[in-house]
Amino acid sequence: MFSGLILLFSQCALGSDLYWLCGPDEDGCPEDGYQFCVCIPHNDAEANQPYCLDFDELSCTPLSKTAHCDSHFVFQNQTSCLATIFHSIPDNPCILTTKSFCTEHQTAFCDESGRPGTCNYPKNATN
Repeated sequence: MFSGLILLFSQCALGSDLYWLCGPDEDGCPEDGYQFCVCIPHNDAEANQPYCLDFDELSCTPLSKTAHCDSHFVFQNQTSCLATIFHSIPDNPCILTTKSFCTEHQTAFCDESGRPGTCNYPKNATN
């Protein structure tokens, strides 16, 4: 039991290693084109809660942290909102992966909102 508590504490202290892998178009992220994809931190606490898409900023925020969101910009969860930004449709969700996968495949890292302007591309990647 004690080791379980240590493991739980270490995961909370370090944060999640899970990221959403989103592709550049409606087909998602192709295996031969990871360098054109982006990785966005998985929101462990609210990923399965409703999200609001800010269409002007192209960003996703948990509905619980949004003062006002028109009903047609409310999405079922984090990945359907992000998929709308990157894939143009919510039905082709981004894929859950790890930070190490994203680093190994030289994908860009964006902040949790998914706003394209926050994405940092590796210097040696072909864009």
